[in-house]
Amino acid sequence: MTEGVHKRGLQLPERVRQSLASAVLERGVQARVVSTQGRESMKPPQGHVVIAAEPEEIESVRGPARVVRRLEHYKTFYGPVVRLAVSVYPMDGEPLSAGTVLNVSQVSGDAALSGLGRQESLYLHFYAVQRDDLSYVFSKEVPNGPEQRAEAKKVVRMARDAYAETREDRRSFRRAVMLAEKQFELPVPEPDVEA
Repeated sequence: MTEGVHKRGLQLPERVRQSLASAVLERGVQARVVSTQGRESMKPPQGHVVIAAEPEEIESVRGPARVVRRLEHYKTFYGPVVRLAVSVYPMDGEPLSAGTVLNVSQVSGDAALSGLGRQESLYLHFYAVQRDDLSYVFSKEVPNGPEQRAEAKKVVRMARDAYAETREDRRSFRRAVMLAEKQFELPVPEPDVEA
């Protein structure tokens, strides 16, 4: 894992920064998956995770830490929900955890998920709330190994299939999330480590 990969973080639009800052103040730690691509780049977009929290929460996971993530698929009456849950376990102290949902019926959600199935690294960008805005603090690079990429490809297929199978007049991402979130759990447990 490499810290400080992106020296200035992502160039998040002002409305996104303010929306995330407001959500942190109302509901606590927040995460979003965003896709990035250079304007003249022919490369496919890459998924990045933005984690926003209070400054002391962000500082608590600076430095060496273990990042555990889980990609979850929920099939509901109203369509599929894909959730990326992330927990950052510092050497000392409590984990910082957040989850975000992705909508495969939107280009941005589908592109972010597809990126998780291709890219060999996943970047997490940490932002602290400063009044009603966000301030970039640091980034971490996490390997996105063959198993994680295969899992992401499988989840994309399942979510696309579930969306296609959901009757058009029933589709509602908001209602699907309301049903699925009853099963959401954090933190993501650390896998057993054998000594």
